[in-house]
Amino acid sequence: MRNVSKTRFDPRSKLAVILFASFTMMVTISWIDEFAFVTFLLLLFIVSGFWKKGLLLYGMFVLLTMADSFLFRQGNHVLIVLLDFFSVGYRRLLPTIMAAAFAISGTKNSEWMAALQKMHVPNVLLVPLAVLFRFFPTLVQDFKSIRQAMRFRGISLSAGSILLHPLQSAEYFLIPLLMSAEKTATELSATALVRGLASETPHTTVHELKLRWWDGLVFLALCGFIVKRMWLG
Repeated sequence: MRNVSKTRFDPRSKLAVILFASFTMMVTISWIDEFAFVTFLLLLFIVSGFWKKGLLLYGMFVLLTMADSFLFRQGNHVLIVLLDFFSVGYRRLLPTIMAAAFAISGTKNSEWMAALQKMHVPNVLLVPLAVLFRFFPTLVQDFKSIRQAMRFRGISLSAGSILLHPLQSAEYFLIPLLMSAEKTATELSATALVRGLASETPHTTVHELKLRWWDGLVFLALCGFIVKRMWLG
């Protein structure tokens, strides 16, 4: 399978998917509805061209469902109940994780900012969101750089080394990462203000965002899920 054609969804439709996924996590829904929504998310991954990521998360959902079904029939032992609790909990979180993964796949930070500006999000929220969107990708790069520097010095960062030498791990990895995170947050905040994101004047963007018919299908499907939940149960 190749990514021959990718359907680019508008960030606003992706945001609607995230909000609905968060809604499903907070309310009680049947397993059929949960399965239908996760399958819908898989279809979104496929048409977006990110089918590998979608199949991986979908497979995790299927495995957790099978684990729950198996553990439920094993009796009321404390360990069995605890494992079943975690399998159900992780399964309930998975739709939100899938929705977030779908939202960030193929969408640039600048596109998110353009979409939020089109939605007339106030600047008191826009500036922190602009910093947040750029903070985590930068932090991941810092994480990789610190690990690479530790390898050059012959210092391993594995689960065993963290358990056996927690103070050394904190000194060589955690402290540099926290210092880098503080510096990154300060620089990104200053950059957002220098670029005029806090200004009340209208902002221009190079991204021409437009809701298309496939975005309409996403909104229609989400409305169908809501109607099914509220009126049909």
